[in-house]
Amino acid sequence: MKKKSATLLIACFVISPLSLSSLAEAQDTTNNAIRLEPTLHLRLAHGNTSLPADEVAFGGHDPAEDNFNFQGFEIGTNIYLGDYVSGFATVNTFKRDGEDFESEFEEGFLKIDKLPGGFELRGGRMLARFGDQNARHLHAWDFADANMTNVRFLGEDGFGYDGGELTWLLPTSWQDALSIGLGSAVTHDHEEEDHDEDEGEEEHGHDEEAEMARPEKNIVVIRYQTQFGPNDFHRFQAGGSYLTGDNGFGMTTDIYGADFTYTWRENGLEPGGQQFRWRSEWIMRDVENDEGGFEDCGLNTALLWEFKESWEAGLRYGYLEGVSDPELAERHRISPSLTKRFDFGSDLTGLVRLQYNHDDIKGHGTEDSIWLQFGFDWGPGEVR
Repeated sequence: MKKKSATLLIACFVISPLSLSSLAEAQDTTNNAIRLEPTLHLRLAHGNTSLPADEVAFGGHDPAEDNFNFQGFEIGTNIYLGDYVSGFATVNTFKRDGEDFESEFEEGFLKIDKLPGGFELRGGRMLARFGDQNARHLHAWDFADANMTNVRFLGEDGFGYDGGELTWLLPTSWQDALSIGLGSAVTHDHEEEDHDEDEGEEEHGHDEEAEMARPEKNIVVIRYQTQFGPNDFHRFQAGGSYLTGDNGFGMTTDIYGADFTYTWRENGLEPGGQQFRWRSEWIMRDVENDEGGFEDCGLNTALLWEFKESWEAGLRYGYLEGVSDPELAERHRISPSLTKRFDFGSDLTGLVRLQYNHDDIKGHGTEDSIWLQFGFDWGPGEVR
């Protein structure tokens, strides 16, 4: 869903969190079987970058232009229908430099809980359960921009699909789950425009080939995830992911992923205290095309230390393997960050984040970016 106007954005700013809360409470009073929990998230960034936006791949909501960047205003709601059905829907309104405001329908699904045998069933439009970051929206990212591995292998806006998903909560002594999803990939409007511009050409350009390498139809997504820990102070999460489908060449693309997160909390499950997280994710891709295909891989790892309540220091490293044809250059990125969070009460929170990126791109040289990001969040956690 995409709209070339700011009407939706202005209307949503007029609706205050208080009025949304009152609406949800009133609806719950009149019908206990239906309950809505609205959510609002805003991300803005100001800064400078030497990266040329027309030559280097950015995430769809990454800050990419000098000065002001309207990254996204997410308008969503949790949906509860009785005791067994829940869901979530969200629209993201954003603005690229020199263009009008645009809106995209990112997710909208219903989930049936508590099925016999520990099963759950989701259906609709969903961000694929693949790896560490893909299923998280912009407001839940640890840094101001997307991980480079996600942008290259899963798309500028992450990998979403229309279809169904079955999850099995395995009957073990720890927390683990196996999910299998089927459907068709979501094609964003800007991707369709890129394909239209290249119709009729005998040979594909490098940018188009990179886009066509991603799975589009007959999607299968499989993920296994487990969480465990010896006590409340140390927790581990590990996952393995697989995604396959027909790509833009009419052939097959297979994507494999493995991720690991370690969390230490000074006070265990109690609030407060210092916190340390180490997140790592590796992704590999095998693409079939008219020229015989290619393989590439990438790594993203980040250290996040909440050294004082509401203050967090981060350090991220990203690596992408180079491929000569299509032209996907080898790339390294180092990103230190400092984040200050605020709690205003009544489910309203905010953040200010200062982040620096140093990119080393083979055949292109080194580039530098600095961003000051502002964020505001209102509402409960999202149904997943």
